[in-house]
Amino acid sequence: MPELDDTKREAPISYRPPKELRAEFDERVRASGLSTSAFITKSVFGRDPPRRSRRPSIEHQDVAQILATLGQVRDRLDAIAVHLGEGGDLDVTVIGEALLPVVEVRALCFKALGRKP
Repeated sequence: MPELDDTKREAPISYRPPKELRAEFDERVRASGLSTSAFITKSVFGRDPPRRSRRPSIEHQDVAQILATLGQVRDRLDAIAVHLGEGGDLDVTVIGEALLPVVEVRALCFKALGRKP
């Protein structure tokens, strides 16, 4: 009979929250930007996880969305400049439409800061 190998990993500890708390638990894990295991370790022991999460935090997602929206603003303003360079008339509604993403960027910045616009 082979000897037991001491290098085997221990069996995992599983946690199943009560049904009425499952949605709140999932939301807290998602908001933390950590894996479920890292979130539980931090919650129980108060220690930071040994390595960074592979998931971007909510703030990183908001910043990525802000950058994408700013790219849209740049493209729209560039289109206006080309239109004006070709001798086109400047229509106020075109500028208003080009600046709509700026309003969205402002709202995203407030959200990232945890404030209301």
